[in-house]
Amino acid sequence: MQNTIEFYKPSVQENTQKYIDDVLTFSDNNKVEKLENKVKEFIGCENVLAVTSGAAALHLAMCALDFKRGDKVICSINVFPSVPQAVRHFDAEPIFVDIEDKNYNLDIGNLERALKDNKSKKLKAIILNHMAGNIVDLDAVYALASEYKVKVIEDASNAMGAKYQGNYIGNTGADITVFSFAPHLCSSTVNGGLLLCKDEAVHERAKLLSFHAMQNRERDAYGSVSYIYDVVDIGWKYDLSQLEAAYCLAEFEALEKTLARRKEIALMYSKELAGVNHVSLPEVTDEAICSQYTVEIDKNRDHFVGQLKQEGINISVHYMPLHLTEYYKQKYSMKVFDYSVALGCFQRVMSLPIYPSLSNDEVKRVCEAIKKVADAHI
Repeated sequence: MQNTIEFYKPSVQENTQKYIDDVLTFSDNNKVEKLENKVKEFIGCENVLAVTSGAAALHLAMCALDFKRGDKVICSINVFPSVPQAVRHFDAEPIFVDIEDKNYNLDIGNLERALKDNKSKKLKAIILNHMAGNIVDLDAVYALASEYKVKVIEDASNAMGAKYQGNYIGNTGADITVFSFAPHLCSSTVNGGLLLCKDEAVHERAKLLSFHAMQNRERDAYGSVSYIYDVVDIGWKYDLSQLEAAYCLAEFEALEKTLARRKEIALMYSKELAGVNHVSLPEVTDEAICSQYTVEIDKNRDHFVGQLKQEGINISVHYMPLHLTEYYKQKYSMKVFDYSVALGCFQRVMSLPIYPSLSNDEVKRVCEAIKKVADAHI
């Protein structure tokens, strides 16, 4: 029996072991600072804070923007639960909007209606996500944010290395951009996140809150904190460890190579699967970073997935619309057809394996399995 092709496998880069050894032997305990500086240099931004995870970065972003009970935040219904969970931890309210059916991103028309319907002093922010690395129309979002005087937080966990009109995401105009080093959150080797702030004061606030709101703290090469410090607020423990920073630094340095390999795999899928019955393919543009390769099955997607698993191919689905999950369905009395576009997309989509260590032979095996299942699909 052939080995299973997993949906995702984490990477180990050429420098990963060396950077980890640097930390374990105490020869270089500046990996966090080096990671932050690399991100600044690559993206072209001034304010970068490395934190423990993408979810921590989202929560810290809202802390730095001083979210309060009863505030309202607009986001897509098609997001990972970390987005509305961060909002709810302030006892604030997520306002969900439906998606568009091409790239599965937040629909701009629905966004504008939600802004108009919820216009008040309590309306604080828009949280964007870029599904599969496909970038939302940011000009339109920024214009609406300016008109309605709300902040823009971009959850760019799937868009590290993507560009919009020549600028890297993280340097396009959002108030805060969040990245994750564990975009496939259930398969992460380490956790790590980044918080990029347009405003320096917001950055300093986030930095303060990321380590117990301690001022005047000094740390030595081994991480020991001086006993002379002050505590000026209620903070959190979100600072990234040197060990995890070592892994993340090696990953970030390999980003362009990773993007290139994912693009190669995506183009192979597009070539091999063109014209296959029941399967619709995504458009792979010159700018695409292909963090996911999402196809649509015209009917009976779950049966198709089950047959692929019997062929030893694991896939995933991004994401389950939140109005189908128990907490949000009950909390906000949402019905199954309230977000009909997201529902329809969820019933059709599946994401194929796409990661740098996936070999060409494995890509061909995935394609052969899809063709075999499609030929027998009813």
